[in-house]
Amino acid sequence: MRKVLIFGGTRYFGRRLAIRLADSGDDVTIVTRGEHTPPVAKGLTFFKGDRTSSSTMKDLSQQHWDVIYDNICFTPYQAKLAIDAFEGKVGRYVLTSTMSVYEDGGANITERAYNPFPGKYELEKEHGYGEGKRQAESYFFQRATFPVVAVRFPVVLGPDDYTERLVFHIKRALDGRPIVAENTYAKMGYISSYEAAAFLEWCGRSELTGPINAASDGVLSIQDLVDKIDRVAGTTSQLVAKGEDESPLAPERDFYMDTTAAKQAGYLFQHVDDWLDRLIEEEVRNHQ
Repeated sequence: MRKVLIFGGTRYFGRRLAIRLADSGDDVTIVTRGEHTPPVAKGLTFFKGDRTSSSTMKDLSQQHWDVIYDNICFTPYQAKLAIDAFEGKVGRYVLTSTMSVYEDGGANITERAYNPFPGKYELEKEHGYGEGKRQAESYFFQRATFPVVAVRFPVVLGPDDYTERLVFHIKRALDGRPIVAENTYAKMGYISSYEAAAFLEWCGRSELTGPINAASDGVLSIQDLVDKIDRVAGTTSQLVAKGEDESPLAPERDFYMDTTAAKQAGYLFQHVDDWLDRLIEEEVRNHQ
């Protein structure tokens, strides 16, 4: 039985990950501040604490962990807290990162487009989301002596997406309101919350190290997404270039990753059409 620690395991794909691991027989501890209702499964325990607190990290370092999953590390300073606490106390560290480390976007972006090993980090400075993740990766890969893999996810969608990015478009379609997107044909990559959890689990059981891209096969423009919604909802949505409340799923240019490295390591991704159509059907029913 593996001892697994999860930071960020009470909602979204972190919650799904915790349940998957517990159901597979792992002894799983979730660190939580108590703000969200935790998942329930045999093999799950909870530690009340704060990921950004050095005292929490020190308390957790009193035992050895086979795998640590960190879904809520956003800065190099938070990376430092983890390394200071868990050197010699963890077999493998899985860091959730993001497609946003590729600040210039592009099509078929490979892991080489951002190399964290010579990257800079500034511990005391505030950072935006993408830059914070870039520097967190850099700190881990430059300073940790334990194995680290950084999973770079694209947009994650699912019925449990508390940001409601897909729901935003469905509500507008159902209400007959326009959807604002300047470039309607720029393609973007996605992954489901189910597969995000599955891929994280797989990474924890693999021997991969370094950065790795993870995304469903296939890409979609905002026009493609709206067409899917209209087919399910029986609506005729209007896309406009200017207006308030711009679509959160309409990049200025193509923005999607190449996942060849993960596939060569043995992981097979779903196609985006295999899960997104079902998700749209579910959300349309929920909001009609």
